Amino acid sequence: MADREVSPLTPVAGAGARRRWIRAHAAGLVALMVGLSSFVAGAIGQPRLMAAPDWHVTVPCLIAAALATAVSLVRRESSIALPLVGLGLAAVAAVLGWFLVVAIIVAATAAVIVILHQVM
Repeated sequence: MADREVSPLTPVAGAGARRRWIRAHAAGLVALMVGLSSFVAGAIGQPRLMAAPDWHVTVPCLIAAALATAVSLVRRESSIALPLVGLGLAAVAAVLGWFLVVAIIVAATAAVIVILHQVM
């Protein structure tokens, strides 16, 4: 039993499978990268926290993310979350100040609801 020869482990998904996955989801990855870069650029370029970001930066990125999402949907890429998250990030970047205000109000309302639920 100890004389058995142990074969080395082989990877299930090698570099070829990774390249095929990237090629199959290229438009979704582009949408995600454009949305992420739009969000970062909008957050960094804001003069104040609650101010609207520069629309000269965020709107073209939103359009590019929407086009990449449309291409991804037309190509019927299997991972639908990639382009939708990218489009969502680009859309939030366009209205980041207002989004933060609404997010704070929703979080405060949820906290009040939880507190009142525990008390009553």
